[in-house]
Amino acid sequence: MTSRNEVFYRKWRPQRFDEVAGQDHVTHTLRQALRTNRVAHAYLLCGPRGTGKTSTARILAKALNCLEPRDGEPCGACENCVAVNENRMLDLIEIDAASNRGIDNIRDLRDKARFAPGSGAYKVYVIDEVHQLSGDAFNALLKTLEEPPPHVIFVLATTETHRVPATILSRCQRFDFRRLTNDVVVDKLAEIAGEEDIDTDEEVLSLIARTAYGSLRDAENLLEQLAVSYGSQVNIDQALELLGLGDEESSMELAIAALKSGPKEALEIINREAAKGSDLARLRSGTVDVLRAGLLVKAGVEDALGQSQEALDAMTEAGRGVSLEKLLRIVSELEKADFRQNPSSPLPLEIALLNAMTEQPVVAVAPAIAAPAAPMQSQRPVAPAGPAPTRRPQAPPPQQAAPQRPPQQSPRPPASAPQPVGSNAPTQAPPEPAPQPSRPARAPQDERWIQVIRELSRTKGAQFNLGALLRSVGEAELSGDTLSITFRQESMEERVVNELADPRGRNPIETAVENAYGVKLKVVVAGRDSNGAAKKTTTAMDSHIVRAAVTMGARIVDEGAVGSTGPATPEPESQPKSQTDAEASSPQTDTEPAG
Repeated sequence: MTSRNEVFYRKWRPQRFDEVAGQDHVTHTLRQALRTNRVAHAYLLCGPRGTGKTSTARILAKALNCLEPRDGEPCGACENCVAVNENRMLDLIEIDAASNRGIDNIRDLRDKARFAPGSGAYKVYVIDEVHQLSGDAFNALLKTLEEPPPHVIFVLATTETHRVPATILSRCQRFDFRRLTNDVVVDKLAEIAGEEDIDTDEEVLSLIARTAYGSLRDAENLLEQLAVSYGSQVNIDQALELLGLGDEESSMELAIAALKSGPKEALEIINREAAKGSDLARLRSGTVDVLRAGLLVKAGVEDALGQSQEALDAMTEAGRGVSLEKLLRIVSELEKADFRQNPSSPLPLEIALLNAMTEQPVVAVAPAIAAPAAPMQSQRPVAPAGPAPTRRPQAPPPQQAAPQRPPQQSPRPPASAPQPVGSNAPTQAPPEPAPQPSRPARAPQDERWIQVIRELSRTKGAQFNLGALLRSVGEAELSGDTLSITFRQESMEERVVNELADPRGRNPIETAVENAYGVKLKVVVAGRDSNGAAKKTTTAMDSHIVRAAVTMGARIVDEGAVGSTGPATPEPESQPKSQTDAEASSPQTDTEPAG
């Protein structure tokens, strides 16, 4: 091994365009531009880390200032080429935008760019990680980048192109660097290993290439790490041990257990590797790679896997009878395993595998809460006509003959209560289906109220559980910015009134209503004023006796007849007790005057 004290990725950095690995589409275009003297004033090199962006920028700078260029390539021997190789070329300015990202740094660059180059034909500014520049710095660079001095060329490099402003992108020639394939990385590592007298085999190099994920710089660092640790001979066991990759067989075992064996075997493998001190994140990654191989095997693209034949055969066998959905679910759940909090804990991997191997139950919303509200549909002033004709004729049997003989007599309805029912029955039949079309229109309201109840199911107000109280609500009607609620039980109504009067109960209820309805509403109890007190003027439906009678098939004939001596001139102020007496009467006489 040579005695030069230089890391592999710098020592073996490409010095010519034809030495750049795996980026022929970029190097060919740049060489052609140099041959034809059609070099742009600004370039943008983007792509994953370790793929040759900075090296290509240096080669371009060397070729532009080379004293004896050859077919678009730098000679590598002239004074300017040697100066670039030794990092002492004054006309090559490399800037790290991560640490020089402010507007003052760019202003200084812009001022110095006006000066002519020293020994070369061009001053080349290489701005690495250009996406790290601030917004003001980009604005300061914009005009100079658009119209730089004729002797200045900008080369911008980034791994996150989406963070570069469009105004900058539009002023550069863009080159996208591709992630290197495993074959390209293995060939380059084999070349370096031969030059460095490292005795290893293709299995080790392939393992390094897969670990580097297409980054040649990372792969060269791993190879150097192995060479430093084990000297001139490196085998697969040493590579697995030093790199903390765990045994590839463990990844295969875990993948097969996830597909075939079951949770018990999978958990045993995970805890075994955790006890050995293996890198569980890499075990997860290896298992994902194996399962990905299974996916591709099913698609018939085995050649693009980079896996050994033994692994392909094992996955082919394990994948028999396994659905594509299961494979996708396992891979998806494994990708969610997060080891950032505690890299040594097996818990993220255990949870991910158990979630993947357990069929997720379908959570169904039970309609039990909405069911009691159905009978309350009949509590509105217009009731279904079906029960009424069957019960109403039994109430006044002596008067049946009279209404049946002259059914078209219109002057009679105001005189007696039973007459309008009999005379209007045929006319009310056609509009009676109206409640059925009205139900779909109110369904969204009911669903929103059910959401309110669910949100408050475990919320305690001033005295009671709010969700339990609101389950007794028969109807929630929205009018403007007010939500009026009606109760089936007066005892529950009083409790909710008390809860609404206390901020401990009112605030959670209004918050839940706002979340469900999407707008801030005032919640009031129907028949109550803003302070929760009962209104003096009431309707027949405010009586629980009347409501019960309606549910049994009765009809409200005249609102004015309830609680008064006659339909024309009720006296609510002087006869509050008579109304109570009327409520205590039988539902069969609901059309009779209270007196």
